Amino acid sequence: MAELYSQEEITEVRYLEQDSILWADFETCQEKLNEYWDSMPDKRDSIQEVYNEIYRKTSEKNIELAMKYASVPSGLQRLYMTRLDIPKDTLESILNSLDIEMQESFYGKNIREHLQNRQIQERDSVYIFPCVQVDGKPFDWNITNGKQLLILYGGLGCMGKAGREQLKQLYEQTSRDHLLILVYWPCSSLENLQKLKTEYPCEYIFVSDFKQDASPMKIKYGVQATPTCFLTDRQHIVKVKCTGFHPELFNKYINRTK
Repeated sequence: MAELYSQEEITEVRYLEQDSILWADFETCQEKLNEYWDSMPDKRDSIQEVYNEIYRKTSEKNIELAMKYASVPSGLQRLYMTRLDIPKDTLESILNSLDIEMQESFYGKNIREHLQNRQIQERDSVYIFPCVQVDGKPFDWNITNGKQLLILYGGLGCMGKAGREQLKQLYEQTSRDHLLILVYWPCSSLENLQKLKTEYPCEYIFVSDFKQDASPMKIKYGVQATPTCFLTDRQHIVKVKCTGFHPELFNKYINRTK
């Protein structure tokens, strides 16, 4: 890594400049496409294709910058954020090339944990870890025994009103003896978790471990985007893992009894 980028100064300031330019350019393109979307509704399929290509190229550049600037704090943090899109052997090589201080930093340790763990996929069992409910009490995983779980990694805001209505409909059409909806929030404190419950009043179980980027939800479950959803059977074997809320993927696994 040091030899590869020896001709260009690798600093925190330089990384932040490059990152800022990348996303400013993306936002400019996005704003222009939004204008076309509103003014040219008959061209929306083509506009969507252009957006997808711009997003793909921006994401690739984002990863490239994270790999290039992994030796500075913000670059290493971004490397962690993009870890799911980088082969583990590449990620390990980059991490091992860093000085010991960076390897032992918060994000260095999290990347190492990611490398040492196999992330949960469909047909795996769920991973049980300590977390807290909105009342401040430890969540009792025993109440999930014999029930299907729909675990959401945050995202009630990201899914929008339409998505929340779909989730509510699914919940109301399913017996509590059959399905529990568990929303893990990557928040920093019990107070923040309680505020989220106020913002999204519902019967779903809200939990967090307040570990944020060091949480098993990130490292063991292998999530980054909100929401990421895990639907299990009654034995807690994951049947569906998806980024975003896609209830059509759940239909064949959920017995709607109401």
